[in-house]
Amino acid sequence: MRWGDLISLEYGKPVKDKDSIDGNVPVYGTNGQIGTSHLPPLCNHPSFIVGRKGAYRGVHYSEVPFSVIDTAFFAQPLSDKVDMKWAYYKFLTYNINRMDSGSAIPSTDRYEIYAIEVDLPALTTQKQVVSVLDCIDHKIKANKAINDNLAA
Repeated sequence: MRWGDLISLEYGKPVKDKDSIDGNVPVYGTNGQIGTSHLPPLCNHPSFIVGRKGAYRGVHYSEVPFSVIDTAFFAQPLSDKVDMKWAYYKFLTYNINRMDSGSAIPSTDRYEIYAIEVDLPALTTQKQVVSVLDCIDHKIKANKAINDNLAA
C-alpha cells in the first residue's frame, strides 16, 4: 500500500491573524506552531502537518482543529484503515528534507510522498503503538518542563 491510498496532503492557506496570541485555533507552518487565529480552522479534526517549503521541513501533530499556512501541508484521511496519530509517528521516521523538488527553494512534493510504500499494521496495532508513543512523548514533555524550571 502507498501513502497516496491512505491520505491526501492538502495545501495550507494564508491566515491573516496568525500572529494572535489569544486565538482558539493553532496555526502551523513548516517548523511547527507559529501562532493562533480567531478564524475557523482549515482542518476540522486532529491530524498531522508536513512542512512543504524551507531548509528544514518538520512533521507536527495537532490534537485539536487547526489551520496551516501555505508553507505546509495537512493530512486528510482517505481510508478508515489508518490512524492519523500513527501516521504522524510513521512520518517522523522519514527524512522529508531529502525529498526536494529540485527548485531553488527546498520544497517537498506531495506526489513523492504519495508514492512511498507503507506496511500498514492492523488498526488495533496502530492504536497500541500510538498509546505507547504518546506515553513516551508525555514523559519527554514533563522532563523538559522540569529542566526548564530548574534552569529558571
